[in-house]
Amino acid sequence: MEAKLINHAFLHGLTVEVWQDGELIGSGRIVEHTRDFIRLDDGNYYVKANCEIKIAREPKLPG
Repeated sequence: MEAKLINHAFLHGLTVEVWQDGELIGSGRIVEHTRDFIRLDDGNYYVKANCEIKIAREPKLPG
């Protein structure tokens, strides 16, 4: 399931959150991903086996 989520976020330019042990450790758009890791637009790499990746909720605009 996570592979589908990562592919969807990557193809549509969605912002993701990276969680580890219940703590948010990064967020941004995926610029590269392989079977083992993802790299976000902030330049940081995250190992998929150690993290949980979620699509971030976009903030609602006023009005």
